[in-house]
Amino acid sequence: MVGIIFAILCAVFIGFSQIALRKSFKELPPSIAFFFDAIFGLLIWVPLAVFMGISGTVNWWQAIMFAVISAILSEAIVFYALSKGELAVTATVLATYPVYTVIFSRLLNNEILSLSLMFFVALAILGSVVASMPGKLKKDELKFRKGIMWPFIAAVCIGLSDTISKGYINRSNDFSFLFSLGFVQIPVAIAYLRIEKQSLVDSVEGVIKRVKDYKFALLGGLFNIIGTGFLWLSFSFAPASIASPITGINGALTVLLSKFLLKENISKRKYLGIVLAFVGVIGIAILRNQ
Repeated sequence: MVGIIFAILCAVFIGFSQIALRKSFKELPPSIAFFFDAIFGLLIWVPLAVFMGISGTVNWWQAIMFAVISAILSEAIVFYALSKGELAVTATVLATYPVYTVIFSRLLNNEILSLSLMFFVALAILGSVVASMPGKLKKDELKFRKGIMWPFIAAVCIGLSDTISKGYINRSNDFSFLFSLGFVQIPVAIAYLRIEKQSLVDSVEGVIKRVKDYKFALLGGLFNIIGTGFLWLSFSFAPASIASPITGINGALTVLLSKFLLKENISKRKYLGIVLAFVGVIGIAILRNQ
């Protein structure tokens, strides 16, 4: 049950993160946004990992290797995809990542769910995707072309990263992965800046000088790091194939929050998606607690 609670908290903070990003009037280039996310990760994840406990027999080379994989697959590539994909369908495609987590978890971590759990997992994923879909979406917009290639790749990468990371967490039985991830994101972020031909010094100075323009973008990054921290905590107490579909309801939560915070209208289809997502989560919680 603890893992489910952490997964729900992850979804809530990621939902607030997306709301904050929606309120930002100006957008940071993805490489700069990722760099500041990495800074937040260093300041939050490292102390959290130390508090939760790290074994004295950690294989640090292995921990760092898995952290680098995670930083690239589930963080840097996602930021890149958000900048390259078509906004109308990006959120919908990314919302499918729990599908790949469930598949990879079965293949790599041998996580087997009962039929009843699989039903509610599928319900949570379906609800998340339906709620994340834009109000008006034409069938030809979902055709596999360049516009959705990167969001699709990012969704698969998130599923693979979550599965691999969960496998390491199971073996290490400590928080060395989160500790390592807090540090390795910094060089990965700097490499990303160089690839995008962004100056580190100019980027930092530019954000500091225009902090008012970027305050919601930075706040969104902070909430994203907190939410992701809860994701790794949930993986320490629940299978990835259970935790990931729950964290994936952040799309449904974002839609619900936008109704109250941004006064956005919600279609009946989105309400249906929200209901399906929450029924799925409640079903998972009840069955896991038995």
